[in-house]
Amino acid sequence: MAVCGTCGAEMQQEAKFCKACGTGRGSEGAGNSDKKARVMAGTKKSPKAAVIVAAAAVLVVAGWFVYNSAVKARSVERPMMMKAERGGNSSVSYQPVTAEKGDVRIALGGLQGSAASYFVYNAGGKEIKFFVLRALDGTVRAALDACQSCYHAKLGYRQSGDTLVCNNCGMGFKSTDVGHVTGGCSPIPLQNSQDGTTLIVKTKDLEEGVKYF
Repeated sequence: MAVCGTCGAEMQQEAKFCKACGTGRGSEGAGNSDKKARVMAGTKKSPKAAVIVAAAAVLVVAGWFVYNSAVKARSVERPMMMKAERGGNSSVSYQPVTAEKGDVRIALGGLQGSAASYFVYNAGGKEIKFFVLRALDGTVRAALDACQSCYHAKLGYRQSGDTLVCNNCGMGFKSTDVGHVTGGCSPIPLQNSQDGTTLIVKTKDLEEGVKYF
């Protein structure tokens, strides 16, 4: 008795084909050769798959470093964030001021160190609030007690050390930024002039800010 070279089944000596798998007698090695070729082909593909996996891992790591660096950069550039206080400036005392010949005058001698002094001007029944302070560099700054982003909340700013903090969103600005940094949540600069003893604000400049109150 002969044995099929493909499946191992017994074959009649004179049979040309295996009854079990149908393989011809003359092609016993063909199946094994094909199988070997397929195995070898699979073996050749493995290094390529490994390279793809490694490249993907490198891209993931590189992407993480880029993202992490961007987050750190934004955190450095972003203004200081502090806890927002929703009660508004309830603890702030606004000093009423009046105008004389179109000018509102604030005596610089009345400023208390670096503490902000808050004022309110009545323009036809509409209260316009602003503050004046001596910044860390010794200059006197003036700004509306409102910003372009959060004015609708009507909560104004509070002072925390050398920082003016928006009571609505908690964003903080250094005293040296007041009057210079504009837009967003920064205090709206209030145009003024100074003669060494007095800060002078034109009523027209105050009244331009009425829309923020």
